[in-house]
Amino acid sequence: MIKCLIWDLDETLWHGTLADDEEVSLRPGIREVLEQLDGRGILQSVASRNDHRLAMEKLEQLGVCRYFLYPQIGWGAKAEGIRRIASELNIGLDAVAFIDDNPFERYEAGTYLPELTVYGAHEALDLVGYPEFRVGKPTREAGKRREMMLSRLERTTAEQRFTGTREDFLRSCFMELKVRTAPEEDLDRAFELAARTNQFNNFAERMSEDVVRSYLESPTKGLYVAELKDRFGDHGIVGAAMLDYEEKRLDIRLFCISCRIEGRGIGTAFLGTVLKLARQEHPAMLEAVCSYRFTGRNRPALMLLQLLGFARKEKREHDSIYAMPLPFTYCAPDWIVVKTEHFKQLEGRTLG
Repeated sequence: MIKCLIWDLDETLWHGTLADDEEVSLRPGIREVLEQLDGRGILQSVASRNDHRLAMEKLEQLGVCRYFLYPQIGWGAKAEGIRRIASELNIGLDAVAFIDDNPFERYEAGTYLPELTVYGAHEALDLVGYPEFRVGKPTREAGKRREMMLSRLERTTAEQRFTGTREDFLRSCFMELKVRTAPEEDLDRAFELAARTNQFNNFAERMSEDVVRSYLESPTKGLYVAELKDRFGDHGIVGAAMLDYEEKRLDIRLFCISCRIEGRGIGTAFLGTVLKLARQEHPAMLEAVCSYRFTGRNRPALMLLQLLGFARKEKREHDSIYAMPLPFTYCAPDWIVVKTEHFKQLEGRTLG
């Protein structure tokens, strides 16, 4: 799945070479591609050898500047610009694509960044039909992903200018986290999180939509989600957790949390609250367990489990089992206001 597409400018996004003729124009159909990808929640940026000021002015004149986050325009190697964009967006290079008309630029970028997916400019209008750019059913969060990344940039800038402690800054963000059992309308977003998240994901397992739905419908399973708001905006659903209720044990099949909200204590607040709610519904549970499979990028998921008090119980060939006795004591950080909610369709279930 491609999460970010990085565009070259000359003879790729527009016809012509800006350094030779400032009267360049968007290639036919490009605006529609930008709009479709943006609506699907696929982020976009620019890596181009050009004068930065002139290129940004031209993008503004053409009415497409808003689509591009962290543009890297200058005279350095495009591979370095691509690497910086991925770092700023906190996206792995294996989920980044680059499109350029120049075979040398494509070869250089692909050589230095072997995980990168590379396309020729002649493919630009076909990208929206490629399977790696299809993201399933559209969700509210997908349609607002660019706006959410801009609010993340605003928060980072505000933090850099803040003169107090880190904790004081987090309190000034007025974070409100709503943790709730998921109704039917949350299913698509839960499935999207399970498919997209790589860092805060204990198993990196790509579940089918039918499997995710089973956690919504089965009396022996549970599906929880978390919504986040702060003074920078409404971030929508940022976390999902799927639980199996066994006789004396609570099994966290999968938890996945958006990497956009890293470093604020949201992950532990969400999963800690989920465990408390599940234990209230199933007081006979004596242990919580969670499988963890190391993928290279999901170490933050293991750190989250350890912060909550999980310890390794069993090491297996491809993963490990982490466990924690129940009940357990957990309080969210004082800079997060946690609210909980249960939907009516869960009332009357015979759970456990």
